[in-house]
Amino acid sequence: MSEDIPDGLHPMQYATHLLEEVLGWPSKGNAEMMADCIISVSKSKKLSHPQAYKYIARAIKLAREQCIEVNRFWFQGGEYMNIRPVAENGIKQYTPIDKEAVKREQSTPEWEAASARAREALKKLAEAKAFPKNEVSEARRAELRAQAAQMEEK
Repeated sequence: MSEDIPDGLHPMQYATHLLEEVLGWPSKGNAEMMADCIISVSKSKKLSHPQAYKYIARAIKLAREQCIEVNRFWFQGGEYMNIRPVAENGIKQYTPIDKEAVKREQSTPEWEAASARAREALKKLAEAKAFPKNEVSEARRAELRAQAAQMEEK
């Protein structure tokens, strides 16, 4: 695809270039549709005809990179207006975990020492914050024991 697009051409000439050079389609039956697409982009996005040409050429390139089928219906449906590049910070590709490598790493003395330290820290934290001694519960236990003893006597 040529990067140098001359100004002042008719939309039909831009359409012919897109069809023949970018898409590799015959221009005879498709030129009018493609020219309408160029005019539509130039009006809706407030672009010049060369800029609209570049916009559609970029949309075609992005669609092909994303394995989207580019055909006559893609243009007739206006899908070229909705194509966007894939985000670079999108979801990363999943790589399966190597279970053998994890086992090897966890069997090292460094890992075992770090794991023991983490378990001790969690144990201290659980004892200090999660289960405080509660005098009310001790009193309630004593009360329940007394009630149970009374019921046994009856």
